[in-house]
Parts: sequence; structure tokens; C-alpha cells
Amino acid sequence: MLDDALNRSAMERESTGSASTSHSFTQAQQSDLEAAAPSLLTVPADEIIEYENRSLGRDFLAITVIFLLAAAYHIQNPLLLTLQFGRSWRSATLQPVIIILLFITCAALIRASLAGERGQPKPAGLDRTVRLVAAGILIAFCVFVGVSQFARFNVISAVSGIETSLMFEQVRDDTDPALLAALSNAASLSGIFEYAAIGAIIALWQPWTRLGTYRRTGRKQFAAIVVGVTVVVAWEVLINITGTQEFLLPRPSVIFGAFMDGYPRLISAAWVTFQNAFWGFALGCGLGVLTGMVSARFLSFSRALLPVAIAVNAVPIIALAPIFNNWFGALNPFSKVAIVAVMTYFPAMISTVRGLTSVDTLSLELMRSYAASQLEIFRKARLPNALPFIFSALKVGTTLATIGAIVSEYFGGSTAGLGFRIRDDAGLFKYPDAWAAIVMASLFGILFYLVVSAVERALLHWHVSFREK
Repeated sequence: MLDDALNRSAMERESTGSASTSHSFTQAQQSDLEAAAPSLLTVPADEIIEYENRSLGRDFLAITVIFLLAAAYHIQNPLLLTLQFGRSWRSATLQPVIIILLFITCAALIRASLAGERGQPKPAGLDRTVRLVAAGILIAFCVFVGVSQFARFNVISAVSGIETSLMFEQVRDDTDPALLAALSNAASLSGIFEYAAIGAIIALWQPWTRLGTYRRTGRKQFAAIVVGVTVVVAWEVLINITGTQEFLLPRPSVIFGAFMDGYPRLISAAWVTFQNAFWGFALGCGLGVLTGMVSARFLSFSRALLPVAIAVNAVPIIALAPIFNNWFGALNPFSKVAIVAVMTYFPAMISTVRGLTSVDTLSLELMRSYAASQLEIFRKARLPNALPFIFSALKVGTTLATIGAIVSEYFGGSTAGLGFRIRDDAGLFKYPDAWAAIVMASLFGILFYLVVSAVERALLHWHVSFREK
């Protein structure tokens, strides 16, 4: 009897609560709330999907893969080495780098395509099958060009009865007609393979599914695009109106023409400069990060080293370049590497110290309360906190490295870099060519910065700054 009474009382309370809840709104308000409920749930979800899909990272990655694939195809096609684009990659040290970059970018594109967009389910059914087939074709092409480059064994040339070494040499005018016909057949077969690989990239990319992303990005970047186009058009028009001489400032169209006419030579010069910048960047930033870790552990060492860092950074690079060329030799590439290392060392060191010593005190006290060792505190608290600081210094170091390499070449040394090219063209009154070299230096600097930013995003995807993007 007591149980029945309690059950009846509970039922009455539930009915009373539901009645009071249902009568807290008028009938019109209740109907409006019910109509708005689905939109309240779906609109934020649509906003999240739109927010996640608006990145053009996959698009840039796919375009990069297509570019590297075309470069790799031209490297291994002797009939195309006579073209400007083919001659751009004749450097023996640049070719293996292109193949390695092709491997890395293809792996990243396949992984991104099979994983699907963030916030959306992974591809399934026929879509997944198509992507897997495309991934297989792309992997087969990478294996083909990789074996040909590093093992010097080309399957197509072997089938055609041609030595693999001939696939990397430019065809001469006195080439035997029979050999020329065999090279043409091998080039046709490899061309079919290339077009299949490009089709595989498009199947993995699927740009037709990203039209909304392009529209949103276009609206977002519309102001920047308008400003850029306006500046270039105004530059062109004002030069024509005022009649400014080319040695003062060439027209953009003239600079673009000089760039297109001489970009194989510019790419070769830029590759020499980039190697000096990269190795100096790696040496300077690597030593800077290591020294920063030691300085963060021993603060007295940091205080003693900081004035030296400020003093060295205050020295103009034009003062260091002749001295370093005299120390290490003007024709020694290490003189350029050393200048870049000095320019990038102290920003990396200071940022590392800043990141390692700015950990939240409460976090450190919590870890010590759990008897964490100094190594565990460094690995789980200090280093994760310092990584954003370190990558900020690395991104700044890319521009410093490019500037240091060009300036060091400008004041003597190798005659193959962009710095010498700019000085030589300007000295011979070839001002459009000098400006074209400046544009190439800017493009390589931007590419260097974007590579470091991509590495940062790949390693720090867990950081709050990237979760909010």
C-alpha cells in the first residue's frame, strides 16, 4: 500500500512539472520554439562544417604535387630538356630533391584524401574505391620515377632497349634517328603514365566538391586581391604616363617578360642561393635552439649571453659579409652559410629561452606535487609551451636566411647565386633582369616560409592556436 501511494505521488509530481513546463509559453510561442528548434541545431553544425572546409591547404597541396610531377617527368624525358621548363631542373643536386618532395607531398595528399574532411565522415563505398585506385596509380608513378632517379633503372627505357642514362641527357642534333625514334616511343609511354598520375591527383583532390570553399575564400580575400591588382595596374599606368626610365623602375609587364624569358637561369641561381640559406638556417637555428635549452636551465649563462646576442644582431650584415668572405674564402660556400647562421642563431636562442621559461607557475607546481622529474617537466610542460615560440623564430629565420644568403653573394663569392645575378645585371644596365631576379628571390623566400609554416601546422595541430583556426 505504501509503495502504491509513493508511485501515485511521483506520477502526480511529474504531471504537475510537465504541465507547468508546457504552460510556461503561450501556444504561439510554443509553436515558434518548435519550428526554430531544428534550425538551432543545424545552423551551428553547418557553420562548423563551413569553417572546417574553407581551408585551401588540400588545394595548394594538390597543385604542388602536379607541379612536382611535371618537373619529375621533364627531368626523365630527354626530348623535353630542350624546353625552358625542362632546362630549369638540370641541376644534379636539385633533381633528387624534387623526387623526394614529390614522395612527401604525394603521401600527404593520399593521407588527406583517404581521411576525408574534418567534421565529415570518411569516404566510403564507390568514392573510397576510386580514391584507393587513384592512390595506387600515384604511388606507382612515384616508385617509377624514384627507381629511375636513385637506382638508375627506368622500366620504360629497359623495355624500349634504351640505356637509362640517356633518359637524363639532352638530345643533340646529331642523335641517331633510330635512337631518336626509340626515345620518342619511350617518351610516349611515360607520357601516358604521367597523364594517368595527373588524373589520379585530380581524383584524390576532387576540386568540383570544393567550389563552396573557393567562393568563401574569394569573398574573404577579395579586398587583398583588389589592392594587389590595383597596385600593379597603377604601377604600369603611372610608368607609362610619367615616362620613367627603366633603370629607375621598369614596368611590371617588362619585369614579367624578363622573368619568363630567363626563369631557367633564375631557378638555377635561386637553387644555389637557397642551399646556402637552408644550411645556414639549419645550422644557426639548430644551435640557437640547443643553446636556448641550456640557457633556460642555467639562467646565469643566459644573462651573460644576452648582451652578446644584442651586440651581434646590431652589426649590419653588409659589415659581416666581407669579413666572413675573407675568413672562409670568397668562393667557399661556408662563408655564406656562416653569415646566415649568425643571423638566425640569436632569434632562435632568445625565442627558445622565452618559451621554456614562460610556463605557467601553477602547471609547474602541479607537476612537482606529483613528484615529476626535471626531465618529465621539460618534456611535458616546458617543451610543448616553447614550441610555438620556436616556430615563430623559425618563420622569422626563413626571411633572415634568404636576405643573408643574397647579401653575402652580392659582396663577392660564387657567380651562380641570385645575389651575384642581381649585382651583375644591374651593373650591365639589365634592370628588368635584375628585377626578375629580385622576384625570384621573393618567391623562394615565400616558399621557404610556407614550408616551415606547414611543418608547424603538422606538428602543432594540437595547440589551441590551431584548434581555433
